[in-house]
Amino acid sequence: MDFDEFFSSCAVPASATRPADTAARDFELDCALLSLGTLPVVLCIGSDRVTGDCLGPLVGQMLTERRAAAYVYGTLEKPVTALNLKDAIAHIRKTHGERKILAIDSSVGRLNDVGKIRIAFGSIAPGSADGKNLPKVGDVSITATVTDPRKTPLSAVRLGTVYALAIDITNRILRSLQ
Repeated sequence: MDFDEFFSSCAVPASATRPADTAARDFELDCALLSLGTLPVVLCIGSDRVTGDCLGPLVGQMLTERRAAAYVYGTLEKPVTALNLKDAIAHIRKTHGERKILAIDSSVGRLNDVGKIRIAFGSIAPGSADGKNLPKVGDVSITATVTDPRKTPLSAVRLGTVYALAIDITNRILRSLQ
C-alpha cells in the first residue's frame, strides 16, 4: 500500500462521526441553551495534559477566541481540572450569582459511542469514570465520548478526534448564542 492509499483509507468522513439526527441534536442544543438565558456561564472542564481529557479546554479556548456571548471558564491557558473545580464553582457562584451554567466535559463509553455528543438538562459528575468524587455541576451539560477505556486510555486518544468534537461543539454553541 502506498502513502496516498494509506491516508485515504484512514480518513474518516465527517458524517461518520455525526449521528444521522443532526437536526434533532441542533434542536435539543438550542432548547437547552435557551433555557440558560442571556450571557450564560460556560464551564469547560478537563486537563490540557491528557489528550482525551482536553475537550473542555479546547472548547473554552475556541469560545474565548471567537468572543462568545458568554462567561467562559476553562481554556488551554487556564484549565478547570479536578484540582481546581471546587474553587472554580465557588468563584462562579460568587461572581455570577444565580446565572445558569453550561458544563462541558469529555466522557468515556463504549466503542460504538466514540464521537457522539450528548446534551442534557442537568448536571454532570466530572471525573466519575476515574472514581473521583467531584461536585456535580451544570444546569445544562454537553459531553462527548472520546474513547472506550478498555480499548484506548484517555492519555492515548487521538488529538484529531477530540479536536473535531471541540470544533463541532463550539460551532453549535456559537450558533445558538447568536
